[in-house]
Amino acid sequence: MAPGGKTKLMMLDDEKFLLDIYKTYFEKNGYEVSTYHSADDALNALRGGYDPDVILFDITMPDSPSGYEFLEQVQIEKLNKRSVKIALTNEGQQAERKRTAELGANAHLIKADFVPSELVAEVTKILQEAKKPSWKRWF
Repeated sequence: MAPGGKTKLMMLDDEKFLLDIYKTYFEKNGYEVSTYHSADDALNALRGGYDPDVILFDITMPDSPSGYEFLEQVQIEKLNKRSVKIALTNEGQQAERKRTAELGANAHLIKADFVPSELVAEVTKILQEAKKPSWKRWF
């Protein structure tokens, strides 16, 4: 958690408009939010010592390495092992969910299933569950 008790959230998505909307909602609910438009920028932040409580990332990133590649690199470099990693994407096929889980994500959420306020509630719920000893992934 950030100083002052705020939960630190890293958001990675190539859609600036969505990032701005989500950031507003998360900040209204006490989160400290850092946004990234490319996987490379997010990886560089993690390499530089940024230590978020949760990483919320898209899978499809046309002008950047994909969310899969991002997550794979986080795993390879052992960046931020303690973060809860949540895919927030429109990719919802079983094979995509399986790949996300294999790469270490804790949850796979479909963007279209959540309005911003519901997304904040779901991420908060996942974080609370992650703190319990019986934690399991949500897929």
